[in-house]
Amino acid sequence: MQVTKSKQRSEQHLIDAAGEQLLRACLPPYWVLRTYRPDYGLDFSVEVFQESTNPPGQPTTYETLGEHLFIQLKSSETVTRGPLKLFDRGNVEKAREHLNKDDPIGEMDTVRIAIESSELKTVERMGTAIPVLLVIADLAAQKCYFACLNDYIDKILIPRHDDYTAAGHRTIHVPVANDISDPVVGLVALRWYAKRAKLYAAFQRFTYQAVELQYARMQTDFIPMARYFGQRIANYDFWEDTEMWGLISYYGSKVKQFLETGQPDLIKQDAESLLRMARGRLDELQQIRDQLKLDEVLELWRLLSVLPRNYEDVCREWFLPTSLGYDASYPNDET
Repeated sequence: MQVTKSKQRSEQHLIDAAGEQLLRACLPPYWVLRTYRPDYGLDFSVEVFQESTNPPGQPTTYETLGEHLFIQLKSSETVTRGPLKLFDRGNVEKAREHLNKDDPIGEMDTVRIAIESSELKTVERMGTAIPVLLVIADLAAQKCYFACLNDYIDKILIPRHDDYTAAGHRTIHVPVANDISDPVVGLVALRWYAKRAKLYAAFQRFTYQAVELQYARMQTDFIPMARYFGQRIANYDFWEDTEMWGLISYYGSKVKQFLETGQPDLIKQDAESLLRMARGRLDELQQIRDQLKLDEVLELWRLLSVLPRNYEDVCREWFLPTSLGYDASYPNDET
């Protein structure tokens, strides 16, 4: 007599469940990990929270920062791991990748995994505003390693291949140093990625404001416009919460200084040099000083508008297995 079996649970289901449990254990318990169903390449979304500043004696609460990222989770009891040679290369935003293989700069230990090109294409179509992190849950080592797929596609796959989708799968190298549970690298990187949508929105406003101030430079409403623009951006909550990139807090302090004093104090004015520029004439000296004050305000917004270029050229390679990622992402060059 044949016995009809009930529904079965596969070994891979157990591995996936263990991987999700490991991922949850690596994240702060007050962050929210939401499951995506049905799954078309995105397994989870993460919402970042921080501890609220409550009066003494009040219970601890946590507030959302409005910062999000997606996760594609791959769980395995055994992972393929090995050294990856790194070579110097140029800016891949300006030209196709050209590796200088005559001069290797070092090696990075990576975990390798094959990802379907259709999954990668889905991520590419999403754009870059909300990062999608590939997370490999290594059940044997009890560690979760991450790499930003949006950046990996833009900075490695597209510059390297005529058409990366021509193959059914692509091997992704995930740096072992990108360990979510690492107190120096892990959660700092995830917080950095989750801020991307905020930063992109701010970058758009900085660029707009810089252009408008350039048009208004010789008009009477230049300073009132600059003050209004400064008030619009001064309250961004990332100015003092993005320690990963020191320029953010520096320029934030200059915006606030401009609103408080009328000058961002970016350009040091040497009295003797100014006097030489004025050829000793006091009336011209005052005109030069007034003009330099306007130029200094304009320079602040010019520098703010350069941030998106810096971000694209440099920051989007952080935590990637490239020469720039190797040099810029880890303390004391340890990978």
